[in-house]
Amino acid sequence: MNPDTEVTTNLARKTLREMYPAAKQITVVDHGYDNIVGLVDETYTVRFPRNAAAYKRSQYEKSVLESIDQPQELAIPKVLDEYANPPRLITSFVHGTNLKAQELRNLTPALQEKFAQDIARFAYKLHQSLSVDEVRSFRKRFGIDELDEDWSVYFRKHLSDPDLPNATQNELIRHYYGAWQEQKTHDTDVVIHDDLHTDNLLFDNGRLVGVLDFGDTYIGTPEEELRQLYRINETVLSIAIETYSRLSGLHVSFEAARTWAIVQDLASYVDRLSSGSLEHPSFIRACDNLNKWLPEGQWGK
Repeated sequence: MNPDTEVTTNLARKTLREMYPAAKQITVVDHGYDNIVGLVDETYTVRFPRNAAAYKRSQYEKSVLESIDQPQELAIPKVLDEYANPPRLITSFVHGTNLKAQELRNLTPALQEKFAQDIARFAYKLHQSLSVDEVRSFRKRFGIDELDEDWSVYFRKHLSDPDLPNATQNELIRHYYGAWQEQKTHDTDVVIHDDLHTDNLLFDNGRLVGVLDFGDTYIGTPEEELRQLYRINETVLSIAIETYSRLSGLHVSFEAARTWAIVQDLASYVDRLSSGSLEHPSFIRACDNLNKWLPEGQWGK
């Protein structure tokens, strides 16, 4: 099956009406360059890949989801079917709403603690549920490594020789990139979701209930997995690190996870700055985070 038909929102809507003639509500969401997504009666999610790369990614995600061999406490998409002409992948609809980082910071301390514990338990169970060798074979089969730039390559490209007009920024980049390079890693890597930011987390009354988007599943460390929590606050990351360490018996480093978060936003900052993409959401987010974490750099000013 190949994505040889150009998918438009009109074609997606027409296809969904033919697939689900009795549906009461069909919502079509244009996700830009990669996918068009149809939501049917809060029961089915139908993803239409818009190009060959998005199709490969959907097949990779399908293989990952079908390989999770342990029950998860949080809801995740379940693969139900797929069709051709146009190609589309059908998964179960995952209920819940997104909360922004500031909304999570506004939760009560008890709810923040529960969230941190739940995300750590999810990460640990996921890491136990997927085989590194199997996921590597999926990445090879669908050419995902050709689509994704390895973090080490991305960081080296943007951070190894900083040359920004702001000398303080250059000094901070050298410091944190050096700290990231020197981090000790665990003897055994695990399969990580690698994209546990708030857009992929679903909540109900302040409680984490679901996780979406397994298309960036990768091989890495617990610190890499939990790094996104630093964008919420130190307390949430600390509790998650403590919970994961207790469950796994590993010494998981708060400082290493913090460094991961900082270096990722430093690289995003340099990347978008060099390309002039100053209105891009990732540049704006990097400036917000870096000005909070490293205010002496005066990022974006």
